[in-house]
Amino acid sequence: MRRRIRLLPVAIVLACLAVAFFWFSSRLDARLEEADQLYQQAVASSNTLETEQNDLKATLETVNSDAFIENQARSLYDYMKPDEIRIVITNPEALYGTGEQ
Repeated sequence: MRRRIRLLPVAIVLACLAVAFFWFSSRLDARLEEADQLYQQAVASSNTLETEQNDLKATLETVNSDAFIENQARSLYDYMKPDEIRIVITNPEALYGTGEQ
């Protein structure tokens, strides 16, 4: 004896499977887009860090030079050479004007 399968239950099961497939597929697409955004952020961060590293390497190469040490002493610690005179302007408005006319 041969059994027949009704078409309606098969169609409902296939429809449910198709809906589940498309739902999982859309979730996968959203996760792929999120992963791509994270990758782009990581690449940008890597480029920034690489640029900063190159700048630090360039600075490190000049650290032991006399010009670097002199520049740091003058800018950070206000050092002067023995024959230099420091002029401090206490009232810059008198020299440059107030800017109001």
